[in-house]
Amino acid sequence: MVSTAGLAVQASPAMAASHRPCAVEKHFNLAGVEKVGTATATIGADGVKLTTSRTVDTDKVSWKSKFLLPVPADSVNEMNYETVKLDSYVDDTNQTVNNAALPSYHIYVRTRAGAEATLIYEPYYNLPANPQRNVRTEWDVTTGKLWTSATTLTGVTGIGGGSYATNKTLAQIIATNPGLAVTGIGWGLGTYNRGVVAIMDDQRFATKLTCTDHQWSTGFSTGIFWPGWLF
Repeated sequence: MVSTAGLAVQASPAMAASHRPCAVEKHFNLAGVEKVGTATATIGADGVKLTTSRTVDTDKVSWKSKFLLPVPADSVNEMNYETVKLDSYVDDTNQTVNNAALPSYHIYVRTRAGAEATLIYEPYYNLPANPQRNVRTEWDVTTGKLWTSATTLTGVTGIGGGSYATNKTLAQIIATNPGLAVTGIGWGLGTYNRGVVAIMDDQRFATKLTCTDHQWSTGFSTGIFWPGWLF
């Protein structure tokens, strides 16, 4: 994880000099985004802004991209994305704002036997405390701990919502599941995350041969960020 000091509009895009050159796929609309309940998704200068209700647990919003051909999981060498937590702190006892929640990175995988699973990177499982607010933060999914609710992976305990004790890195999962393939990626802000307001952008996925950077931010143009209002 790398934190950038300052507000979201001051951050550099994920395809900056700290990363290898990467093909940018701009998303000018919400195609592929699924919303449940009163969850919202809005494209703006800094990325796609996601919100959930303060009063219900059933809101969720997600996006998924399936690959034309599966990618060997052991060829993946970079996965990361950027977020900004914009909601205001509320005492946990009120349970109207989830102070730990941010959008998650989803990795869709298939075993050699054809069984499928979704691996999920949650920032709060990779932090000693709640994430900072109003700071654009890049999350290193490649080496981070992942969880899954699936029971189809060898050596991986499937638990809905994850567990500090059972979460594993992609390398650990590959080690017990030789031939594992990645069939797609996505992101999500799931249920039981009340009152979250967050920006999601610059979702990167790279292998030894290819690299794609999914951008929803309208403020980025040819790799240069043109500051706009933090919406």
